[in-house]
Amino acid sequence: MPDRLVQQGLRVPQAQQDLAAQTVLLALAAQMAWLDLWVRPALPEQLERQARTARLVRRGIPEPLARQALRVL
Repeated sequence: MPDRLVQQGLRVPQAQQDLAAQTVLLALAAQMAWLDLWVRPALPEQLERQARTARLVRRGIPEPLARQALRVL
């Protein structure tokens, strides 16, 4: 019986380390999910803005004006 208690006592620190590692991984996964939800909608908008600026520059609009997202009629 005492040997069993000693073995269990030795496993407790390992279980605590495992739990701490899993908690860190869970927190990291939650942060990555939050960042993905926050950034993903803005990415296509940013790409479209860059493409629109490039089109305006190709049409002869100066780049600083093209980046201001002015409407050219």
